[in-house]
Amino acid sequence: MKQATLHQLQVFEAIAKHSSFTKAAEELYLTQPTVSQQMKQLTKAIGMPLFEQLGKRLYLTEAGEEVLKSSRDISERFSDLEMTLANLRGMKQGKLRISAITTAKYFVPRLLGPFRQRYPGITIAFQVTNRQQVLDRLEQNLDDLYFIGQPSASSDIVVRPVMENPLVVVAPHNHPLAHEKSISLKQMAEEPF
Repeated sequence: MKQATLHQLQVFEAIAKHSSFTKAAEELYLTQPTVSQQMKQLTKAIGMPLFEQLGKRLYLTEAGEEVLKSSRDISERFSDLEMTLANLRGMKQGKLRISAITTAKYFVPRLLGPFRQRYPGITIAFQVTNRQQVLDRLEQNLDDLYFIGQPSASSDIVVRPVMENPLVVVAPHNHPLAHEKSISLKQMAEEPF
């Protein structure tokens, strides 16, 4: 394992991500023979096959799954180290991963504008999806920040309200309640929606 290099692990992660040597080569701007050679060397250093091919599909072996887990951990640690060193140099750099429900796409970009001006070295990955997928991402701790209307019941998360989201009822101008200043919930409940 001591002969394995970070570059080989990056190549391995790209192959695992795409299940393809060719697509990994494209992503990394390498030739396919270079990718194959890097995997040959990594496989030799580990002493076990990392992939198996069934038909045209490429699958990770059990050893491959373990190496992928460790490789991602190493990549994360190096990313953390880069941010720490940048902070020590007085430069704010890094990546902020945000996951939000669809309604957040209307206000989160306005919050991110001033943030980007203040911290131009921070790369922002902003993903908009549905509530269940945001909760799934939260459960897997895939992002740094989450925007959601109804938070999870989990007790180990910190919830901070960002803004109110008032609901407004709209009716045609000739509706009997259209010009009322105050409408009770009872009156609303009696109306067809």
